Amino acid sequence: MATLDIEKLRKVRGLMTGGATEGERAAAHSRAEAIAKAAGMTLKVALSKLDAPAQPKPRSWFDDFADAMEAKEPGYKAREAAKQAERNARDARRRAEVLAAYGSEAALFIRTEREALLEAAIAPLATWDQWTDDAGTLHRFAKTLDGVASDFWNVKDITPAIREVVTSAYPWPATLAEALSEVKDWDRLRWDRGLFCRPGEWSHYAEVECRVTLLEDELKSGRPAASWDDLQARFDWKRYTEERTWIDPTPRDDPFLDRLEADFAFLKASAQAAGQESTAPNGSQAASAPQPATRRTNAQKRADVLSMLDTHPDLSDREIARRAGVSPQTVNTHRRTRKPTA
Repeated sequence: MATLDIEKLRKVRGLMTGGATEGERAAAHSRAEAIAKAAGMTLKVALSKLDAPAQPKPRSWFDDFADAMEAKEPGYKAREAAKQAERNARDARRRAEVLAAYGSEAALFIRTEREALLEAAIAPLATWDQWTDDAGTLHRFAKTLDGVASDFWNVKDITPAIREVVTSAYPWPATLAEALSEVKDWDRLRWDRGLFCRPGEWSHYAEVECRVTLLEDELKSGRPAASWDDLQARFDWKRYTEERTWIDPTPRDDPFLDRLEADFAFLKASAQAAGQESTAPNGSQAASAPQPATRRTNAQKRADVLSMLDTHPDLSDREIARRAGVSPQTVNTHRRTRKPTA
């Protein structure tokens, strides 16, 4: 059950008495009732909270953290304030983009086609509850699935019945690259909706969480790679999971994995150049006899880097280095010294 949003209720109460028209005041009253109901209260009880004296917030270790860091690293507060300002600006830009794409905040929270298919598929297994959006609209959600209730779904929580319906609600990805693409789609939807909620307030519906959990399990270890592209998707998944954990955009800093990806890119290119089947790195399909790998010359590496700088100048030095099998420093040197294409 949601906690009472005091500030939102305070604004709505102002419209209940100060609205320009009777209709506006009635709409505000209905919205206030919905806010109270979402918190498990009557409107009278909820309104009484607005006039209650504010309770002093207990101090915690975090309250003194910024002061301690400022003493240790002068300028810390200013740097953190600048970071927060950039986050706020970035979120504001993204909110504008989302509203332009969906047309309205309400449209953003309407179930997508995939969400609707999953909701229909899990209906026989679900018990239902409701949540109320800012406009007072009720939305139902599955409180339990096959008798299981969880805020954080793990593979072990997903019963065979749940697995069956969420994997068959619409086609399951045929490749690991497709699985990663779907995970990214779900993450983007969650982040976009979260921009219009209080921090940490929005999470996916249970059936979506179950599908995402199973997709991520396949990417981690659940499905053997059947192609070079599958192996690449697994590398991409590892990079994605590390970079998405940070509040601000932060490239992965792992030289060993960078080296491993570069080795893979080199071996893949060598195998394909030797005429081996690109879909059979593990021998699962017929392939021509392996040929000795031919090491690329420095001139060939330089040509590959320059080609990618021309065709994909937006890629980072690290990403181009990964694809070309060279160091990020090499890419940066070529980026700074190359002549612009006509």
